[in-house]
Amino acid sequence: MSRICLFAVALFVALLSAPAPGRDIRFCMTEREFLPIASTLIEAPGQYLVRLAVQSLGDRAVFVPLPWRRCVEGLRHGDYDGAVGMAAAESFLSFMRFPMLGEQLDDTKALGGLLYVAARLKGARADWDGERFLYLRKPVIYNAPSLLVADKMRRLDVGNANTSLSEEQMLTMLVAGRADIAVGRKNVTEELIAADSSFRERIEILPAPFVAAPSYLAFRKAFPEPSPGYVQRIWDEIGRLKSAPDWAETERRLLAAHKPLKPS
Repeated sequence: MSRICLFAVALFVALLSAPAPGRDIRFCMTEREFLPIASTLIEAPGQYLVRLAVQSLGDRAVFVPLPWRRCVEGLRHGDYDGAVGMAAAESFLSFMRFPMLGEQLDDTKALGGLLYVAARLKGARADWDGERFLYLRKPVIYNAPSLLVADKMRRLDVGNANTSLSEEQMLTMLVAGRADIAVGRKNVTEELIAADSSFRERIEILPAPFVAAPSYLAFRKAFPEPSPGYVQRIWDEIGRLKSAPDWAETERRLLAAHKPLKPS
């Protein structure tokens, strides 16, 4: 056999034995700041967990920020492999997979927690007691693209699901007397109130949370797993990373890159 043939055979064998190039696993996420789960400005702890878990299997996590409803519909129609920061809302279960332990959700593999709070004008009578709204005379406003919140508002038969308001817009409407209660993300609402004197002087956050729920990396049910147990291994790696002794310090380091609003 000639040297050229031997070289060709050796090259062919080397190509067969070489590891396959990593795949891009596409995850949509909200385009809004949603710490500690997702951010377009920093690598949030939730994204960090997903990136390392996918990387542990030799693949790459690609994050696509979108309006939240487009992310959900994109997952429903197979445009993305999964989504970062999903609550296991009943309306998602027909087309999304979540980490399970037996028949229960496995919270040890959650990316973090979702927490929404209710705010009102100081001294106002309108209230949220943890189960129902009380003494309402004006609308309850909220960010409708948060489907977890929207589902609860629908059950309570309050709010307008066709609005799309930011926390800043909602707080401004409270100050203007156009609503009784605003429901928004806890960290964003607190940051806005701390940064703006007109909010600080007039708005308070009620003690009972409106929604508190774990947030997960969800996969679409029709995701073609590259190998058996692929998705479960990603969830297991997320759980392992979170249980590491240095996770709390890693999370603090990642969040330290977030620059809060300056008080006015």
